Amino acid sequence: MIKRGFYILALCAGLGLLAPRAYSASGVPPSILRVLTYNINALPSPVIRHKTARLNRIAQILKERREQGTQPDIVVLQEAFGERCNVIIEQSGYKYVVRGPGRKSGKNPRGTSWGVESVRSYAKRAKPQKFMGSGLIILSDYKITNPVFTTFSGKACAGLDCLANKAIVMTEITVPGLETPVKLVTSHFNSNRSAKAPGAVRLRAHQYQTDILAKFLARTTSMDAPLILAGDFNTKLPARYEYFREEINALDAAESCLKTGLSCALDTQTAPSEVLYMTDDKQFYRSGSATLLTPVYIERNFRELLNGRALSDHTGYEVHYALDTPNKDGQ
Repeated sequence: MIKRGFYILALCAGLGLLAPRAYSASGVPPSILRVLTYNINALPSPVIRHKTARLNRIAQILKERREQGTQPDIVVLQEAFGERCNVIIEQSGYKYVVRGPGRKSGKNPRGTSWGVESVRSYAKRAKPQKFMGSGLIILSDYKITNPVFTTFSGKACAGLDCLANKAIVMTEITVPGLETPVKLVTSHFNSNRSAKAPGAVRLRAHQYQTDILAKFLARTTSMDAPLILAGDFNTKLPARYEYFREEINALDAAESCLKTGLSCALDTQTAPSEVLYMTDDKQFYRSGSATLLTPVYIERNFRELLNGRALSDHTGYEVHYALDTPNKDGQ
């Protein structure tokens, strides 16, 4: 178990930033940045043994990849609830770890009961009740600085999703050889049918969350810094995806990859539909003024079964970005 003493307060209250381990990272500039987003489905459940075994296996896979030198440089996790998820932090070997806001972080405006604006009532309390934190974790081999977050409050949630303190987290990742840190943003947006709220309410809540994300990006990022937006955005529905893509001012990594042909490849077991629109897990990106990001490889992974069960109800979504710094070379 990770000791409490390893945690220090981040610049914004509510974020847990894990202090770096004793060893230092290599100063060799990478040519590829590997980013994995993965919803690990570690929701509270009475079936503790089953879920713990799955989390142990996820941790083992990341450890094995590190031993092979193929580990993602950055991993963002969603639905990482509870101390059971610490095994991933402990076993995967990442030097820097940021936890998203907890259950009580942020502001919960009055007058919104589970964030559902409809005739149907989901709770009778005057204040929203948050029973879980954001479930977000960021792991990185490269130094993390300046983590900030904002929570989805009030009308920006619908149904059962309002029981978790869902949020957006942004960190700066200092990648060797890059003049400007990479802005890494992750989130977990409102689910669809599993939220158990009316369809119109679910859509409206998702659009409110998109509006909050767009304002958050405008406030915390600039066109000078490269940006990677990775997470479970629940954008499988066309109406959600179209609104989301229009507002965030970033490129869909899968669209870019499939358009560029031979310069970008999908894993042999990954179908285009798994990375384009029929998925809630996505990555978007934007190059900076001194750093060009180009997707060169995409893979859906963590597909194996453990005792006949999937490791999660999601698969991993990993994108490899080529890094180019033409200004540094004087070109």
